[in-house]
Amino acid sequence: MTIHDAHPFPSDIEIMLREIDSLGRAYGRWALGENWPYSPREFDWERGRNLDEARSLLSHLLAMLRAGRGDEVLFDPRTRKPFQTG
Repeated sequence: MTIHDAHPFPSDIEIMLREIDSLGRAYGRWALGENWPYSPREFDWERGRNLDEARSLLSHLLAMLRAGRGDEVLFDPRTRKPFQTG
C-alpha cells in the first residue's frame, strides 16, 4: 500500500494504516515494518475478512502512537515480544 500506492483495504482502514505509518516514522519511534504486531492478519483484512478486528486493533495502536506510546504493542523482531510491557 505505501510502496506501490495500492488500495487493498477499505478506505477507513487505509486512512488508519497511513497515519500509523506516518507516526511510526517519527524521530525516536520504532520502524513498523519488521515490528508490525498484526502479521499475517493484514492479509485477511485485505480480503475483506475480520474488518471489525482490524478497526479495533488499528484504532488502539493509533491512539497509543498519537500519545507517544505504542512500544507495548510493537514487537522486537529478535524476541517477537513487545518492546515494553503495558
